[in-house]
Amino acid sequence: MKQNFIQKNVYFDPEKNNGKIKVEKLCQLISQHPYKEAIFDTFNVNDIKDDVICIDYIDNIYEKVKHYNENYSRSSIFAQVKDINVYEEEKRIGDEIEKNITFHFEEYVDIDEAKTDLKATAIYDSKNTYLDEYEMTKYANNLFKIGLSGWANENIKYFKNLAQTNSDYNKHRSYRLVEHEKQIYLRGITSTTNYYEYGVDFTFVVSMLILHINMKANKGIEYRIKSCALNESKLDLIVSEKYKKDAGAFGKVSVAIKISTNDLGQGSLNFSNIINVGHIDENGFYLYPKKSEVENNKLQIYHNTKPGNVLPILNDMDGILNTSDKFIEELNSIKTIKTPDELRIKILGKIENPRSSFKGIRKLADIFSRKIDNEISSFVKLLEMCNKAEELDIEFDLKDKLRYIISDIILYGNTKN
Repeated sequence: MKQNFIQKNVYFDPEKNNGKIKVEKLCQLISQHPYKEAIFDTFNVNDIKDDVICIDYIDNIYEKVKHYNENYSRSSIFAQVKDINVYEEEKRIGDEIEKNITFHFEEYVDIDEAKTDLKATAIYDSKNTYLDEYEMTKYANNLFKIGLSGWANENIKYFKNLAQTNSDYNKHRSYRLVEHEKQIYLRGITSTTNYYEYGVDFTFVVSMLILHINMKANKGIEYRIKSCALNESKLDLIVSEKYKKDAGAFGKVSVAIKISTNDLGQGSLNFSNIINVGHIDENGFYLYPKKSEVENNKLQIYHNTKPGNVLPILNDMDGILNTSDKFIEELNSIKTIKTPDELRIKILGKIENPRSSFKGIRKLADIFSRKIDNEISSFVKLLEMCNKAEELDIEFDLKDKLRYIISDIILYGNTKN
């Protein structure tokens, strides 16, 4: 079951890359989206519907997003604690027993219709969000772990019974669901008001429209999607300018944009200006500058931001998109290039730390194990190590954490995460 909800890396095949899509076809992804009309108005979609967007691998990602739209149906319901049972269920799959937490909604509201008897399997952090309300997450999870789920259920029922007569305990929440292969899952629990979910489809369509409009306004700029990881609730995308500029010891670099959305996290939409180091015919690796180093290099929009405020912000992204000269100026002022082996040792130390998330990835430690000279001429060897680390096939969240570590050490000489 969990495999169906893992955020998966997309592997690009140049032979299957058309790199083109009509605006009209792209916007089919949001045909049922609640903010479709607002998107059309903000970006004048009807005026550009026949335009062809040319971004390498845009067609590949379109098909992936379409797959999740068609096979994962997202919705939300409203329910009160007094009407919810939470318990562990066992299910035999072959020779193995799978244990899941079930939310049984005795009564709930779907849009404006009262309904009864709905079961959903908890995924992501929904179980812990529910238990956090009573500050019993660690305690209950330990009971589930040691096979005493009955005791955990008794504790949960205690608070449900309190909610029958005490409004302080009868919390009214929005329960965000997804249906996949005729099974219903609980993705998250949020406020009934002041929470706006934009989604993977919204983020992909809007970001591609933004880049298309920017290319039309700035002739000569072209983009390539260099990295993508997604599931039905999360999207992480890196799009780089195709033409690179010389940045001294760093070699050829280009501005890239890291685009992400997480329906279930604190930040709904994120657009960050980053640096892509390496030749255009290879992925290279990425450096994440701090926000203070380049003015307005990051835009973060939270779930409590109304659509009426979000779209005008997204329609004015010049400060994030067109900053290559500023980035190169920053790179040329970096002092750490004089001590490449010291930087290598710091990176290796982070990887091999006993508490590190990377300590079991032997191939990663091996990349940074070979000593290099502390000379500017050896800085390129360190960059090659970083490039090899980027090429490793590891989970997206781990790879992104590694990017932040490498960036902080190379750009600023820091050892903090």
